[in-house]
Amino acid sequence: MRKIRKLKKPQILVINATKWTQEYCSCLSAGQKPSDKIATRYQDSTIKATLEQETHEKCVYCESKIKHISYGDIEHILPKNKDARPDLYVEWDNLTLACEQCNRSGKRMYYNPQLPLINPYVDNPENHFNDIGPLIMPIPGDDRAYVTRNILKLNRAPLVERRTERIISVEALLNSWTKEQNTIVKDILEQQLHDEYAEEKEFSSTIKSYLKANGFPVQES
Repeated sequence: MRKIRKLKKPQILVINATKWTQEYCSCLSAGQKPSDKIATRYQDSTIKATLEQETHEKCVYCESKIKHISYGDIEHILPKNKDARPDLYVEWDNLTLACEQCNRSGKRMYYNPQLPLINPYVDNPENHFNDIGPLIMPIPGDDRAYVTRNILKLNRAPLVERRTERIISVEALLNSWTKEQNTIVKDILEQQLHDEYAEEKEFSSTIKSYLKANGFPVQES
């Protein structure tokens, strides 16, 4: 998980968010199920396109490249059900992009204002998690990180396997950089390693931590 910067609110939300929210909440208050039209207005193509841009088409939680495996879900950071935050149903700061596995994990119904999940738009995940090899580990004593890791199942087997593959692919490049004596070639290899943990790369947090742990001079954002 990495820190993410929110982009400008799409114009369709600037124009319609208040009205859409009122209609959605009115249905819930009346004990009625919102129609499909009302319930899915946040799935507008311009909203999704902006979310894909700000997340680099990655799941904000596990950093998987979403379009490698699915279309990706527009995700409510805080649930929109009547027992949580229906008032944030189309609030721009509450919308993001998540993979199907993270979006449909136990997170969908989790709502605890006293122990909220780590929010990569507000929190810096590096202050809450340690990436140890392919595993995402909460910093000892950090209850929010512990709950986030377990609710989202951030160490589910397919993720650990794919993170391991990324580490192995970078390992050869790191070995070449370590052994290289020619300064020009070494500089080229160094830039390639910096590129491997760029924000748009899959599992960039894992790779950044792996390189840092092995003596590579990572650049802090």
